[in-house]
Amino acid sequence: MSQIRDHVSLGALQQILFKPLLVGRIPKYLSQLRSYRKMELAATGKNSKLRLYPCLVDDIPVQTAHSYYFYQDCWAARQVFRESPEWFVDLGSTVLLLGVLSQFAKCISVDYRPIKAQLENFHPICGTLLDLPFRDNSVPCVTTMCVLEHIGLGRYGDPLAPLGTLQAVAEISRVVAPGGIVVYSVPAGSDLNEFNAHRRFAYVQAGAFFAGWDLVDSCVLTPNPVSLESFEADEKRFAVADPVVCFCFRKPK
Repeated sequence: MSQIRDHVSLGALQQILFKPLLVGRIPKYLSQLRSYRKMELAATGKNSKLRLYPCLVDDIPVQTAHSYYFYQDCWAARQVFRESPEWFVDLGSTVLLLGVLSQFAKCISVDYRPIKAQLENFHPICGTLLDLPFRDNSVPCVTTMCVLEHIGLGRYGDPLAPLGTLQAVAEISRVVAPGGIVVYSVPAGSDLNEFNAHRRFAYVQAGAFFAGWDLVDSCVLTPNPVSLESFEADEKRFAVADPVVCFCFRKPK
């Protein structure tokens, strides 16, 4: 096996095994390999040692940023950069978002499955949104992107809690400082518990988590961000499958 690994990537072979249609791309790969070896020989006078590692899915005419996570994380980053807090708390968002934001402000990451990473300004701790380890009215900024919908459904090994989302909202409301913000996103389109993946919320529900707070910004991901005009109108305007809504609210002083 080790001798095979010296000459070809087993991971690449496994990829072909699980995606048999990629076999049709092998002739082009071999043609490129022959052309490259001829060019290398002409340029250097020899063929260097190489290991075959066919990447057969990347030769495409254009890259697409089709993921909700890409758009929502860009949107969330804009909210945080606008506020420029000295520090902020994140609750379960994507690792890449936290890595980028931690380069501009101290990030305390609270997650039931804490992130293992050594990075300046990044401080992961184990915790739950149902009992946040912060004093009342002390946190200048909270981010939690596509997280609230999961609380209490056991998907990530967390304790079951039928009112988990609302309890998490209450905890965030408790710890955010007056004048501070919360930035969040949740699946929308209907009031539905898809156990144990996530809950979905009607637009009105999702926008009412922080009732009495000032709305700073909002959008619907389709998956690219589209501004929310009104909850009632947008319920009909966005006929997309599995939409996600994003909100930034400011706690009154």
